[in-house]
Amino acid sequence: MSDHAAIGIYEAHSEALRHRYDAVSADDLFAPVADLLPPPPATVLDIGAGSGRDLAWFAARGHPVTAAEPVVAFRDAISARVPDAVCLAAQLPELAGVAGTFDIVLAVAVWHHLPPEARRAAYGRVAALLEPNGVLVLSLRHGAIHGGQPVYTLDPTEEIEMAEAAGLSLAREAAAPSLQQENIAAGITWTWLALQKKGPGS
Repeated sequence: MSDHAAIGIYEAHSEALRHRYDAVSADDLFAPVADLLPPPPATVLDIGAGSGRDLAWFAARGHPVTAAEPVVAFRDAISARVPDAVCLAAQLPELAGVAGTFDIVLAVAVWHHLPPEARRAAYGRVAALLEPNGVLVLSLRHGAIHGGQPVYTLDPTEEIEMAEAAGLSLAREAAAPSLQQENIAAGITWTWLALQKKGPGS
């Protein structure tokens, strides 16, 4: 998240949000794309890792995990929950301090905080961080905006075009309902995208 207002909201409500996040099963969350995820020990970068729920899920399966998380309270929670995780105070689109390459990059419930120009830059940055044939997993939010949150409308077709311009190809597009009760009540839905970096000869 490059939007400082969004980061402030997450900082202010971090404890309540952690409980909301942890009420959702990562097994259920990743069901739309699970069969496309490289097996362990594929390396994972989770952008906007929140409570560490997803990092813990991947780490338990044998994946080395890295968090890029700008919210201090969330970083503290991640370090306690997943002691072996590399935890960086990095945010989109620059992801300053994130080095190396990864087989899986996650941006779950994050992209809607970025304006279009930042999303375009973020695709380029993430593409550079992906191993050949690595996968970027995005969830794109659709629905109501609450309380002046810094949220941008996302069109999956436009997002796919921006990703392709950065050298990523669409492996899957899947519509999915919300799993958090608060989002279900608000009518929020999601589009999941799995985007693969082209490998040699592809």
